[in-house]
Amino acid sequence: MIDISTIDYSVLDRREILMFLFHPRPEWGVGGREKTALDVLIPVEDDVSVGGRFHMAQRSAPNILFFHGNGEIAADYDEISRFYMSCGVSFWVVDYRGYGRSTGKPSFSRMFTDAEAVFHDIKAVEKISKGFFDRVLVMGRSLGSASAIFLAAAHPQGVDALLLDSPFADGPALIRRIGGPHLNADTLSGQDNIDRIKGVHQPCLILHGTRDWLIPVSDADALYAACPSREKKLVKIHGAGHNDLLMMGLDRYFAEIKALVKTITEDRCQSPSGN
Repeated sequence: MIDISTIDYSVLDRREILMFLFHPRPEWGVGGREKTALDVLIPVEDDVSVGGRFHMAQRSAPNILFFHGNGEIAADYDEISRFYMSCGVSFWVVDYRGYGRSTGKPSFSRMFTDAEAVFHDIKAVEKISKGFFDRVLVMGRSLGSASAIFLAAAHPQGVDALLLDSPFADGPALIRRIGGPHLNADTLSGQDNIDRIKGVHQPCLILHGTRDWLIPVSDADALYAACPSREKKLVKIHGAGHNDLLMMGLDRYFAEIKALVKTITEDRCQSPSGN
């Protein structure tokens, strides 16, 4: 397991980097919130709470804890949440500090401590929703892949599967591509996504577009190769870029998620003898 107290991402918490990594915006009103949605605030620090939106599929079902991209908020997933629930899972989208209903200011280092706090407060969401999560999956899109990979590696017994949408492997290279300063290749040595995923042995699904110029599909190839899981799959959506993965491959995208959910659910039901 990862000792969170040993993580030092302060090198990325400089203003000239954060201005490129995070693009926070508030949530105004309730928008198109689905009837199944519950707003949740999780205290992560004194006077700081992280907000999110929970969409329940059933009273007892697997739950996906989802970390979105750097230009999104939880409310952006209101309409698409029904596709996740159709896969037989509840869907909990979590914001970063300063995003949506969250307070505080976002930082790279706090992104991980907040993810840890949210993960440990899953029971609070069960209580609020009056449900029970028989399996917990973590999923990250783009920047959110860092939080998801971190939790999967840190909690091998508590996280049942890892799902990644357009993930990055090399943090310094991503920062350079989005306009930030050039960092040494070893800036995140041992703590980058490509390093963290080496500790992921749970089932892992990676979805990536072949025409993603922001985070090239070669990052997905590298993460897939580095992941030691015996149950891993890389799905490439032909012709899709970074922000149109669902538009280009909606059916395939959710068919793969549904198949993974079915697999881990069936594993739970099997007896030790396999009958």
